[in-house]
Amino acid sequence: MAEFARSSAGRAWLLDRVARSGAIQTPRTLGSRWLRGAATGISLTFVTLYWYYAGWGYVTPESFIAPFLGFTFVLIFLCYGASSRSPSRRLTLIDVVLLLGAIGATAHYTIYFPVRFVERFGEPEWHDIIAGGILVMVALEAGRRVIGTFLPGLCVVLIVYALFGPYFPGMFRHPGISLWDVIGWLYSSEAMYGSITRVFASFVFLFVVLGTTLEQSGGRNLFIDVPLSLLGWLKGGPAKVAVVASALFGMVSGAAAANVVSTGTLTIPLMKRAGFPPHVAAAFEATASTIGITMPPLMGAAIFIMSDFTGIPYLEIVKVSVIPALLFVVSLLMIADAYARRYRIEGLPRSEFGDPWALIKVYWPFLVPIGLVIGLLVSGRSPDAAVFYALPSVVVVSLLYKQTRMPVRRWLEIFDLGVRRSLTIGGIAGCLGIIVGIVIKTGLAIKLSHIVIDYSMGYLLVAVMLTALATFFLGMGVSSVTADYILLSVLIAPALIQLGAPIMAAHLLIIWYTQTSNLTPPVCTVAFAGAAIADAHPWRTGFLAFRFGLFIYLLPLAFLYGGLVDFADPVLLTRTTVAVVIAAYAFSGALIGYRIGMLAAWQRIVLLAAAAALFYPSWTAIGIGTALTAFIIGYQLIVVRPAGDAVTTAMRN
Repeated sequence: MAEFARSSAGRAWLLDRVARSGAIQTPRTLGSRWLRGAATGISLTFVTLYWYYAGWGYVTPESFIAPFLGFTFVLIFLCYGASSRSPSRRLTLIDVVLLLGAIGATAHYTIYFPVRFVERFGEPEWHDIIAGGILVMVALEAGRRVIGTFLPGLCVVLIVYALFGPYFPGMFRHPGISLWDVIGWLYSSEAMYGSITRVFASFVFLFVVLGTTLEQSGGRNLFIDVPLSLLGWLKGGPAKVAVVASALFGMVSGAAAANVVSTGTLTIPLMKRAGFPPHVAAAFEATASTIGITMPPLMGAAIFIMSDFTGIPYLEIVKVSVIPALLFVVSLLMIADAYARRYRIEGLPRSEFGDPWALIKVYWPFLVPIGLVIGLLVSGRSPDAAVFYALPSVVVVSLLYKQTRMPVRRWLEIFDLGVRRSLTIGGIAGCLGIIVGIVIKTGLAIKLSHIVIDYSMGYLLVAVMLTALATFFLGMGVSSVTADYILLSVLIAPALIQLGAPIMAAHLLIIWYTQTSNLTPPVCTVAFAGAAIADAHPWRTGFLAFRFGLFIYLLPLAFLYGGLVDFADPVLLTRTTVAVVIAAYAFSGALIGYRIGMLAAWQRIVLLAAAAALFYPSWTAIGIGTALTAFIIGYQLIVVRPAGDAVTTAMRN
């Protein structure tokens, strides 16, 4: 058995089993007309109700938060089977039981909330415990169906920890909590109906729908076809198109999975045509698609959670995120250019692409909803108010040109699609509420923060390295930036802040590091989606995508040490921005092994050292990093290029 595990076949089998253990169920095709109709009707009711809430408000908090989980769970049990063998034309008995449980618990919480939390001061009675127990089981199963077993399994472990606290060793020991109190706590506004669900219901849900409407109604043409016509003919052009198109599409999607599916279906075949191997094409697209999580203005769900956790206004987070997002785009463009030059991959014929100005002339109106969101945020309106006006504006601008007009039936399909895409995010709200609730109730967050501080020996950089390690291993099991961020923001962010990190920088660093969860095998849904489109090996794609995205680990250091998220000092901000650009150039050369010519091992090491030095916040370190980079460039120009030209001339003769 040991020899089998050490063999390549054994490793592949082991990784496959780990991946399957955390596999996400794919949405089932509803073969029954009445099931499709029911799911569509519930979706449209869901989005209409919460769009109304965004503009005109709601009556009571419980009538706003509880139905969000209720709608989400009902749709999950309709659209996602318990396994790949679940029937598509009918619901199973367990589906019906879970549906009724979700509806019953939602109705119970909404009706009895005033009685329990006003008249009884939060004390649960037997019927609250029954409804709460049902909701916990429903939330765990819903989470399993949309994100796999790891997150629900972690919930179960934490519940066991809460129940059997006296039996745990050392600092993890606590008095223990009765099952009655655990369920009563989870079935409250402190856990499953707490701030996470409220943020998902208030902002995240409608922004996912907004991104879907922009993509499906014509924005996709603006964000993909225009970069293709401008960059597709350059050296390695299709890979550069993948980077830019993913960044532009990320402005409205805020989700890496939607990004890779929407842009990758066009860019990956083009990269393969240009000469990129299938796994390389898929890896470039997967890495580029992670930009959507941190690309303003919409960004990902984690940003809304961060705003709620920290009290920092959403607009402030958007403002400071612009430069880091653009710098990551620059780093990926440099990696794509270095790869294309090393393997001599040219662009596609320029004659194949349309006139970019003709495309802009037709599709420019789809910038209006994005501008409307930014304008309303700048004017002081809340994100939910911004999305309230932006959603109908997409419909309005689509009517301006004949090419973008669509019938009402198509719009209903788009809104239905937007709701279903939100299920993978909303479906984990219950599990995340359980985790946060238990962590707070048991004091586990404080204990883990002390552990991080102790192991870091009081050094912030060591704590950052521990954070990077934690995100790497957590990403191997949970391919969700939102879930990973919530876990680490509760467990590790307090330690980073206590060691001197600014609150904005600490939380943004965690969000950036958790992006690797989309690329880290064995559970890396974004990389696997790209591999499926490219018909490439999923493991090779995942590992290469993670390698292409390694700059994610360096860039946040500029948040902590370089003032990249601090606009109060323009000189420091400018210096750091220029330094990061040079660092990206050096890092891309070291990663690919090519800049002006092939790089020897010692040259790659020098470039890595230069990239590291450029993140140190001093003129001396930046000067050293710049000088080392310039030295390698000069060496390549004087020594490597003439030697390469001589070899090429000899081969021609």
